[in-house]
Amino acid sequence: MWKVGLVLFLLSLSFLPFVSATRSLCGPNPVLAPTEYCSFYPFIKAGEDDAIITLSWDALGPGMQGVPTPSMVGEYYFYFKDGRIYYLGNTIGGDELRYVFHNGLWYISNGMVINPEGPCIRRAMKLPSQIVSAMRSENYSISSNDYPAYINDSKIYTSNGSVSYVIEIPGNLSINIPDNVTLSSVFLRGGVLLFFRPETPFVPFGWENLTVLYYDGNFLWRLNFTKGIENSLPTCQEESLKFYGVLLTGIILVLVLVYWKAKMG
Repeated sequence: MWKVGLVLFLLSLSFLPFVSATRSLCGPNPVLAPTEYCSFYPFIKAGEDDAIITLSWDALGPGMQGVPTPSMVGEYYFYFKDGRIYYLGNTIGGDELRYVFHNGLWYISNGMVINPEGPCIRRAMKLPSQIVSAMRSENYSISSNDYPAYINDSKIYTSNGSVSYVIEIPGNLSINIPDNVTLSSVFLRGGVLLFFRPETPFVPFGWENLTVLYYDGNFLWRLNFTKGIENSLPTCQEESLKFYGVLLTGIILVLVLVYWKAKMG
């Protein structure tokens, strides 16, 4: 009996959203040697009014001839929708996730599928062949085209050539661009994501330096990754609703049949 329970428990785990239990060297609570530091490098891949944000990091220490050498690398993954971010998990080493937006859904290489309509997440039994091909393509990228942005007189200016924004920085939001850091933008169907990126990935740029802003056409605010890491997408209920719908239809048909037989008898 206990074996059956164990199998059911393991099966239930397969439907949980991907969240790595590995504790990263770099993150909200970094675990580093005294001579090491973290360098984050953000990437944003846009869908329609949503995006997947990858926070790639290197744990760097002194190397040969003073050149910084990574002791470990990794990534954090977040889903963005309607001004909110949801934690998808993290990887370490060379186990990066790949993701493709296709026909209104996000397909992730670990078998997860994100439905922006929820938003919610579900596990795919098998990724479609065209999605697998796109993930393996030489043209695959973890980021969308980004465009320069700059600040002047408490306003942010950015354009992708067809859409331009002049964004007023609210008084309660302080934005200071550090040296050797650029401000870039990724355009969504409505609104724009703006983010800091170091000019080189080998400079100190820790979790506390991460800055991603969202402008929805009216308001500008900063995304909080420390809180976002505690927020995950719910599991989609589509399959369950379909099952219960079929079950309910079957029960109604049985009741109608019983009633009809009783009436005829």
